[in-house]
Amino acid sequence: MTVTPSHSVRPSQSPAQGAVPPSPQPRRIATPRWLDLRLVLGVLLVLASVLVGAKVVSGASATYPVVAVRHDLAAGTVLTGDDVALRQVQLPDHGNGVYLTRTTQAVGKRLTRAVSRDELLPAAAVGVAGAQVTLTVPLASGAAPSLRAGQRIEIWLSTAACASVVLLADVAVQSVRADNGTSFSNGSGGQDVVVDVAPAAASRVVQALAIDAAQLRAGVLTGGAAPSGAPSPSAPAAPSAPDVSSCGSASATH
Repeated sequence: MTVTPSHSVRPSQSPAQGAVPPSPQPRRIATPRWLDLRLVLGVLLVLASVLVGAKVVSGASATYPVVAVRHDLAAGTVLTGDDVALRQVQLPDHGNGVYLTRTTQAVGKRLTRAVSRDELLPAAAVGVAGAQVTLTVPLASGAAPSLRAGQRIEIWLSTAACASVVLLADVAVQSVRADNGTSFSNGSGGQDVVVDVAPAAASRVVQALAIDAAQLRAGVLTGGAAPSGAPSPSAPAAPSAPDVSSCGSASATH
């Protein structure tokens, strides 16, 4: 009996079953370029930020000169070089033209209002000095407190005929010097006060100094300036004040 060899039967397989899928095609990474647009824009933004920041810091620390006053000064004072100085300050928009920036803009100008020591000088606080008369008023020792430039004072005249007459009302002291014997007070140890007044007020002073045995006294005015509409510091005394010539006979030798 012949035995036919047996063959094992394998299930049929699909050609695709169990096949390894193909590998994806690799993408090459492009080499970065130095002129990439995004890189250039980023560098420009950084530079712009640095420049803007530097400008802001520089502007915040910058100073510039502005005129300031050295001491308290009354309205009506004619400014001199000793009254003003330059200060380095910081102000928004450089003060926007509000303050004077050169001392030459202030010297020779008249203050239209009182200013305090170290105050920045506004352009609106000075005006052109009009027609005035600068004269010296001698005050004997004890006839006035120790005066200084920039104060507001009032001066009275006293004679045998007039107990007290306002000679000058609310005037600004331009300068003060000690009496050295060359003034009308003849070395009495008093003070010679220089004032700047209108011609009419100057005439009253001259008439008063020509009266025999005339005594002049002065006092310092404090507080606010004269109200609006009142006479200016350089204005003559009110018309209702007694005539100086009626306070005594003029000296023929004066």
